[in-house]
Amino acid sequence: MTALQSVVLTLPSRLDDRAVASFEGVFSELLDSATTSFQRDVAGDWQIEALFTFTPDAAMIDQMLAPLYQHESIVPVPITISPVGQRDWLAENRAAFPPLHIGRFWVYGSHVTTRRPAASLPLLIDAALAFGSGTHPTTEGCLRAMQMIRRVAPRRVLDMGCGSAILAMAASRLWPSCQTIAADNDPVAIRVAAHNRALNAIAPVKMRLAVSQGFGSRIVCNHAPYDLVFANILAGPLCRMAPDLAPRLAKGGWLVLSGILNGQATAVEAAYRQQRLRVWHRIRIGDWTTIIMRPSAAGTMPQLWGER
Repeated sequence: MTALQSVVLTLPSRLDDRAVASFEGVFSELLDSATTSFQRDVAGDWQIEALFTFTPDAAMIDQMLAPLYQHESIVPVPITISPVGQRDWLAENRAAFPPLHIGRFWVYGSHVTTRRPAASLPLLIDAALAFGSGTHPTTEGCLRAMQMIRRVAPRRVLDMGCGSAILAMAASRLWPSCQTIAADNDPVAIRVAAHNRALNAIAPVKMRLAVSQGFGSRIVCNHAPYDLVFANILAGPLCRMAPDLAPRLAKGGWLVLSGILNGQATAVEAAYRQQRLRVWHRIRIGDWTTIIMRPSAAGTMPQLWGER
């Protein structure tokens, strides 16, 4: 079995997050990488890392990056490819996943022995399966957004691109009477979601799961319209999904979009404005923006919305 291979690309600090996302998209969307990440290093430069389950072709990667170098007027940068050494991923994941207190939610792993704060709403996410664990600003933005909805509890909630299903479970904790649907196009994610649902003692009848490419699943379609939809994905898929998503939102519903770099927010908002939705609030955490929208027909006064 081939060890994991790490591909690292360092880009100049002057690039904005839109440009960096384009470079990252080569690895995440065009190449068959297992996972990707990007962040600024201590010098302020951008560092993109992609992990592969095979040894990638460096020449092919350089060829695919060439048009982006030209577009951004920068000299091509050599990538580095190296095997990832054997590591205790579970121990590292646990160390990087301390309990989080996000508003009323207490997000923790099975390794945490600290007593949860009084009156908090617990969300147990197994540290071994912690994608979508609340540690990323995109997930935190969604968790904070849902706690701003007041007075009337949503009856039907959709978590599109659910990953660990932390948002669907949070909705079930916050509004016990609601019916939630957690959907993802990855069967592995749905198995993780089922595991976490059981850990949190949420009844399957209250939180249904579906493998779905967008709104392709009958379960996802038949439960529309939704009073609240979470879509924590990426800017590109969010824009493409707008014509299918908007009609499935209830007339007075709420839409929470995340997975969006600050520089991509305007484009995402424009895609949904074309579907007659309007921006009600934005939550910015670091480089990431969470956008809260409602149908224009919902009126001009945010009757259900409360600042925190």
